[in-house]
Amino acid sequence: MSARSMVAVIGLVVVAGLTGAACGGGGAMKGTAAVPRAAPAEPGGGLDLGPIAGPTLAPQPADIAGGGTFQLPTLGPRIIKTASVTLDVKDGTFEQRAQDVTLVASRHGGFVSSSRTSGSKFLSGTFVLRIPATQFEVALGELKALGKVKGEQISGEDVTAQFVDLQARLRNWEAQESVLLKLMAKSTSIEESLKVQRALQDVQLAIEEIRGQLRVLTDQTDMSTITLSMSEAVPVPGHTRANAFVRAWRAAVHGTVAVVTAVVVGFGYLVPVLVIAILAALGLWVFRRAKSRPGALPAP
Repeated sequence: MSARSMVAVIGLVVVAGLTGAACGGGGAMKGTAAVPRAAPAEPGGGLDLGPIAGPTLAPQPADIAGGGTFQLPTLGPRIIKTASVTLDVKDGTFEQRAQDVTLVASRHGGFVSSSRTSGSKFLSGTFVLRIPATQFEVALGELKALGKVKGEQISGEDVTAQFVDLQARLRNWEAQESVLLKLMAKSTSIEESLKVQRALQDVQLAIEEIRGQLRVLTDQTDMSTITLSMSEAVPVPGHTRANAFVRAWRAAVHGTVAVVTAVVVGFGYLVPVLVIAILAALGLWVFRRAKSRPGALPAP
């Protein structure tokens, strides 16, 4: 097989792979890739693999090299479920409630992926739980029952279309990989082998990237995430509850203090008047006493 023929075949394979990726980029798979069958080598040594086709438009079973067929699998909805909950627990019960959080996660087939606690007198902490998506609602209800809910946020992201698109692109690239492997096996020179190998490396890199994205999506949809923020309730000064008797007693005390304060203020106003009256009375008494002494001069 000549180098020019080999380059042309490799180019057709790569173009077919890019075409399949573009068709799958719309969020839904349009069809399946038809993998060409290798024809017998021509007498002249050329390699004839037949036409290389990208994904077909009709959603029919695709022919696989070797005579087999496959039908597109039925894919259920893929939802990424997340929740964020803030709880208040009673003073002194934080450690016990933290153990309950771990038990809830393990009871439903999940686990605590990370946790962080802080505080000395009043403890608080944050727990990140991974729970199977099928147990999401039940586990969330049990976690909310551990204390008083102060805040809650729940979200669900539908990634079904993205999942189907990645699967379609993966099948297309795997079909191109199969073609290139056949070319590699039938190459007759080192130059042809190197050219096929370079194209094959690009295709295999695209396959690994798509498989990685599928693994991430699968993990996010199979296991939901719940972030639980929990803290002991801190009493606010001046806002504690009291019964009617205590409130009445406090009102009486405040009233007594107010009356005493008013008396003291009024007494402050009377002090100067009292001082003046006392001095005047003392002067009058001295004057009368001096007048009543024997030998006092008679009045003219």
